Amino acid sequence: MTLQLVTIDDEQYIKDFLIEEIESNFSDRIKIAGQASSIKEGLKLISEVQPDIVLLDIELEDGSSFEILEQLEIVDFQLIFITGFDDKAIKAIKLGALDYLLKPIDEEELEQAIEKAIANIEEKKSNTNQIGTEVAAQFYTSEKKEHIVLKTSDTVHLVKLDRLMYCKSEGNYTTFYLDGQSSILISRPLKYAVELLPELNFVRCQQSYIINTKYVTKFLKSGTIILQDKIEIPVSGRNKESILKLVMSKMK
Repeated sequence: MTLQLVTIDDEQYIKDFLIEEIESNFSDRIKIAGQASSIKEGLKLISEVQPDIVLLDIELEDGSSFEILEQLEIVDFQLIFITGFDDKAIKAIKLGALDYLLKPIDEEELEQAIEKAIANIEEKKSNTNQIGTEVAAQFYTSEKKEHIVLKTSDTVHLVKLDRLMYCKSEGNYTTFYLDGQSSILISRPLKYAVELLPELNFVRCQQSYIINTKYVTKFLKSGTIILQDKIEIPVSGRNKESILKLVMSKMK
């Protein structure tokens, strides 16, 4: 089976590079089915080709590429974003747990991203881009963050931030604990959670813990924070005073 791929980018040298690399490494599995430079062209191209894979630049000549995704009834292709060092764009992509490549594009990273997309198609994994793009677009266009997307091996979880009580890490795994005593374990270190969660309500109070200050009920002199449901969270001894002040300031 030959997969259909399209590129949507307003910089011709980027499109030329992508096409050259894909034709060099994936000519037996992928056909370049078209190119576009704008939102209007991108929408038309996706509608006509019905691609399997889309390489999509965040910022196009006539606006954000999220406008393309918002106008599609369903995002039923493997999506790989392309972006420069845009903190807001990267944050949005990570919130949606989506794949992306940074400019200047590394050849090896491009190859890995394409291989991953092909594997997802061949394994007939359910497409998870729909939820992710909605979450990413909401943040990118409004800066209002209400949800994050967490991916496990077989499930995509849309998590409302108001429900997230705390995170706990063990090595390269982090568990997100929600009110109602449910939890989600992902194979990512706590640093990943730090990048996802807004500083407004969330505080890293110890090497392995992040808490939502909304759920704090009291502090113990021993240096322990008590959350709703009598959950005890240890505070780093060395930074106990400064962390408690930070938590209290965010609760005002």
